Amino acid sequence: MLKEITDNEFILEVEQHNGVVLVDFWAPWCGPCLMMGPIYEKMAKKFSKLKFLKINTEEHMEHASRYNVSGIPCIIVFKNGKEIERLVGFRPEKAFEEALSKYVPA
Repeated sequence: MLKEITDNEFILEVEQHNGVVLVDFWAPWCGPCLMMGPIYEKMAKKFSKLKFLKINTEEHMEHASRYNVSGIPCIIVFKNGKEIERLVGFRPEKAFEEALSKYVPA
């Protein structure tokens, strides 16, 4: 199970983290989010050198608003606390894997 963070944990877990962090902004009522969830978890196991987190935008809206998340699922890739890429909407497993492969350290 992936770690689900709150707005209070976001700064420490994401913005102050050295390295690559993926944050899945999602909501329990969102069909595409529920479809993306198992793929996101599978990629977290496959790309274990990257940090994968989730944040429920219905319960924790502060950072979704701060990062202008207007459509979900929205996976934001951070490197050393800065946003470097945004993946919005459902991605098939192969497409998501290809998008992540460039972040794997050599």
